[in-house]
Amino acid sequence: MRAEADRLGLDYSHFVGQRRWTDAEIRTAIAESDSWTAVTARLGIEADAGATLIKGHAARIGADTTHLRVTSRTSNSSQLAPTLDHLDRAGPALAAAWYLLCGLDVSWPLEPSRYDLLVCSLAGIRRVQVKTTRTQAGGSWKVYLSTTRGERRTYDPDEIDDFFIIDGDLNYYLIPVAVVGGLHAIHLNAYGRYRQTSAL
Repeated sequence: MRAEADRLGLDYSHFVGQRRWTDAEIRTAIAESDSWTAVTARLGIEADAGATLIKGHAARIGADTTHLRVTSRTSNSSQLAPTLDHLDRAGPALAAAWYLLCGLDVSWPLEPSRYDLLVCSLAGIRRVQVKTTRTQAGGSWKVYLSTTRGERRTYDPDEIDDFFIIDGDLNYYLIPVAVVGGLHAIHLNAYGRYRQTSAL
């Protein structure tokens, strides 16, 4: 029916389908607002998920959104505070920064790959798998060295050279895969000799 309406040149922009607003209402909300948050508020929808939805419709109808500012989730940048909740995401970047501060060159491999970083050192190019942990057991940080796609699988010494591990106290460990080969998990208190100096 839409194709037929297009053929006949009929305007159906006032149809809302499953929406509660029309294309015209989107245009008006955008024109009379200064942020995406304000747009979603005018349309009566949830800000976070709604903004993504409205941005898509705005692009579809060609609405001018250049005057809209992006509203930060925090009103003041001074309120930002790092937490260990994001340690797994930050791990590779923290490891790369440590190597760079040591004066080594770091490269990021193309995905998919069994290692996270390529590090150029005096020993040659090292393939580094970064692991993080926020799990404590028996008074020690416990880190899993295996992957969980399907069944748990350890890393092959032919796949990587080193593990770079960051624990919940932000201590760094650099452990050759040959030292922990075949192990699914280790307790870091047994590997103190591989603990590295702080990045700063």
